[in-house]
Amino acid sequence: MSDKIRQVASEVEATLERNGISDSRLEAEVLLRHALKYDRAQFYASLNEHISAEQIQHIQDLVDRRIDREPLAYITGQREFYGLDFFVSPNVLIPRQETELLVDAALAFAREHPVGVIAIADIGTGSGAIAIAIGVNLPDSRVYATDCSADALEVANCNRQRHGVADRVSLHRGDLLAPIVQRIDLIVSNPPYIANHLLPGLPPEVLREPQLALDGGNHGLEVIRRLLEQAPPKLNEGGRLILEISPEQLEQVCAMAQEQFPGSDIKYISDLLGLARCVTIST
Repeated sequence: MSDKIRQVASEVEATLERNGISDSRLEAEVLLRHALKYDRAQFYASLNEHISAEQIQHIQDLVDRRIDREPLAYITGQREFYGLDFFVSPNVLIPRQETELLVDAALAFAREHPVGVIAIADIGTGSGAIAIAIGVNLPDSRVYATDCSADALEVANCNRQRHGVADRVSLHRGDLLAPIVQRIDLIVSNPPYIANHLLPGLPPEVLREPQLALDGGNHGLEVIRRLLEQAPPKLNEGGRLILEISPEQLEQVCAMAQEQFPGSDIKYISDLLGLARCVTIST
């Protein structure tokens, strides 16, 4: 590699592109900034500066990891979600932009809710991104975040401390809603919803993420079904449950929701592509 930042960035971009990494220019910048501990402004102000052989070796090590299809977020340990920076590790699913729609829907419901302190449960919290984004944006909320993975809850704890909501976002280990003993006004979840037979065909980066957070069992509906079965006694009258789904599951999820919540108002929310992304169940 060359020893000027500009040239190193160009070489890294070319290497990533040759190895089939999309957005190679952006990823090259992110890798260099991470290695050099530069923010974006520092990076662009320093393009003509020289860097040491030790720094170049460090960058090469990061590039090798990325070529091996380790997700960029695991290499940097960071992912932005809902305008907030989250720590992520291989113990948690990487937050996706499409899940911000779930947070939008939760905040819209909460802001119209007549109670003072609204009780919210985030089921399968992983990194805590959903629970913490809600907690940051709803100072009068009490958020209960559950996960069956102790390692995931450690990551979520780091993130709730980082964003100053540890007093309002509590963490509970257990199966879905089982750890929640009180009644809740709003339940939100991005559950595993990928059908198990589809897992082998996922991109190699996705397969580096926790299988427990991806595998929805037969037709991708097993975890959703169990969550819907657990939810009725936990949800307050006038409450709401919001689930992220895969668009092709809409009809089946709505049917299961109607079975568990007879007479409830069941709707769906579409993403920017017009695809059903969330199902809402209002009691």
